[in-house]
Parts: sequence; C-alpha cells; structure tokens
Amino acid sequence: MKRNLFISVILSICTFSTCFALDISEIDSNFKSEKIGNTELVFLNALKAPFVIEGLPWHKEGEPLRRVPNTITKENTNGGVMGLANHTSGVAIRFSTNSANLAIRYVNWASSDMRHMPRTGSCGIDVYKRSEDGKYTFVKNVTSSIFQNGKDKTPTVELVVRGAKGFREYVLFLPRYSGIESLEVGVSKDAKFTKPSPHKTKKPILFYGSSITQGGCSSRPATVYSGILCRRFDAEEINLGFSGSAKGEPILAQIIGDLDLSIFVYDYDYNAPTAEHLEKTHEPFFKEFRKKQPNTPVIMMSRVSHFTDKRTSIIKKTYENAVNAGDKNVYFIDGSKIFNACGGFTEATVDACHPTDLGFYYMYKALEPIVEEILKK
Repeated sequence: MKRNLFISVILSICTFSTCFALDISEIDSNFKSEKIGNTELVFLNALKAPFVIEGLPWHKEGEPLRRVPNTITKENTNGGVMGLANHTSGVAIRFSTNSANLAIRYVNWASSDMRHMPRTGSCGIDVYKRSEDGKYTFVKNVTSSIFQNGKDKTPTVELVVRGAKGFREYVLFLPRYSGIESLEVGVSKDAKFTKPSPHKTKKPILFYGSSITQGGCSSRPATVYSGILCRRFDAEEINLGFSGSAKGEPILAQIIGDLDLSIFVYDYDYNAPTAEHLEKTHEPFFKEFRKKQPNTPVIMMSRVSHFTDKRTSIIKKTYENAVNAGDKNVYFIDGSKIFNACGGFTEATVDACHPTDLGFYYMYKALEPIVEEILKK
C-alpha cells in the first residue's frame, strides 16, 4: 500500500514538473491530419493553450486580439486608436514543441496595404527560434499573398520548418499593420508541447507613440526598433503605437500606469498636430503615468525625422522638470541625432519620415545602452 502511494506521488510530481510534455491527442482526441505537399500535419488554434500570447496584457482567451482594454472608447480617445488597436503590432505567440515539421496558416483582416511599406512587414508573420539562454534566430517570414479586404478569406499557408529534431521553442511575431482573424500552427501528428521558458527580463517593455512606434515602414514585423530591443534583452514587448493617432490622451497614460513594467519608452511627439498641442499634453501625460508608477524607468524620445528645435525642447523640458523634481528614473534621447551615424535621411528613411530597417536599427542602438544600464540596476 505504501509502495503504491509512493509511486502515485512520484508520478504526480513528474506530471507538473518541467519533464511534462503535452501530447496533441490530449488537446483534441478528434484531430484530423492534413497534407502540405507530402508532409502530413495537424493544425492547432495558436490563439489557445498550449500556445502563449504576449503583448496583449488585457487579452482574455476567446476574445479578438486587441491592444487596448474595453475601457478605451471613442469618447475618451480618438477613432484612429479604436481602429488601429485591432492591428497586432508587438504581439507574439510562443510555444515549445518537438514537432519535426512546422507550418503556419492564417487569415488577416483590417490590413493596411501601403505603397511605401512591404507586405512582409504590414501583413506578414515572422517565425523565430528562441534558445534557452534567450537568443533569437530568424527562421522565415510568412506573408499573405492576397490582400484581405473583408470579402476574400483565403488562408495563407506555408511550411516553415522541415525535419527538425528535439524540442525547440518558437516565437511568431504578428503583423504590424494588420489584424489576425485566425491563426493555426501545423505540427507533426506525434508532436508534444512543453511550456516556453521564462524571459530573462521578467517584466515587459512598453512603447507608446506614432506610426514609427507601430512599425512603419519595416520590412518585417521583427525589424522594428522595439522588436530588436526586446529580443536583445529577451523581454516581452507591449506596443501602443497608433499611426497618426497618438494624441497624448490621459486615459492612455492611466491604462499604461496600471501595468507592471520594466521600462516605459515614451515615444510621443509625431502625432501632436502642433507644437502647442505637444506642450499641453506631453508633460501632463508623463505626470498622469507617474501617479500610478512613481519609480518605473521612463525613456523619453523626440522625433527622429521632421524634427524642430521647438518640439525637441518641449520633450527635453518634461525630462528636465522631472529631474529637477528629484526623479532618478527618467532618461532623454534626442531623436534628431540618431540618424547622423548612418548618413542621415538619405539612407535611414523610406519617405523622409518613416525608417527603413537601417533607420530602425539605429533607433535601437540609441536605446540599447540606456536599457542595459536600467536593467543592470
């Protein structure tokens, strides 16, 4: 009797330890396999367990992927935020599997098919591998070949991994300028899953700002400065970039203040329609955040393009006033200096405003030493 009890206890421990691996048949015993070419796969809903959704702190399973909570309405913000919140900028899907083969099948919606931004970035999905020590390796980009206009719901499907061995952790970085209506991951019929390992940086890094913050005009979802930065420090990204629509409304400072963050990157400048609007909203937004988060490190950035001395000085003044008030957790980056190292606007932007991948890389390099300093503290 005692021996049987001992065995039961050991089995229970193994079930909930890191040696636990979830078999597909335990997810759905009625699954059906499908073929891509000669490869037989089982497709699973990637918006449910065992897949982990990141970048959506207010999300509940079964709800649409939306970057703001239901408390954000057209009455307390603007229509641009309401529409762009459906875009999945900064959203990632994480999972660990021993599947020999891997495929992605998805349907996007609310897409922005733009002349100056590749569809690989606006509507595509980046697949990365993540090692146990938090290093990321690019695998492949999967991009919709058909612009989803609300009528054509043809799924995009592509085999991205063939013949892999052993358990590997994958991260899917979702489109920067599109929503996701459905997302499935195809795996081998005998595949098992384990829980992804924790991030090295325990708390997310949040970004608030304009179309540049959202990701325009990167060639892939992962090549935005915020994405490069979060991979460098192995942190979850929360992206509240709203193209043309970041107006500094107090309600957004309040919801950001409700979150437990490692760093807040305050990249608000572009969408203030005038310098006067920026002056009226920039410091009040920061102070509204500070009411709830008195000690969270805040990095303030000014424009990297179309900058003026007046606008830069307004943002710098918010920083200086905070320092003079005794705030030891504020940092300032003069955006007008960032592109100097790569030949200025000649090479760094698509349209003299939105960065190329090179421009985003130099934005990342401007942030990297400050973030490293903060995290070492």
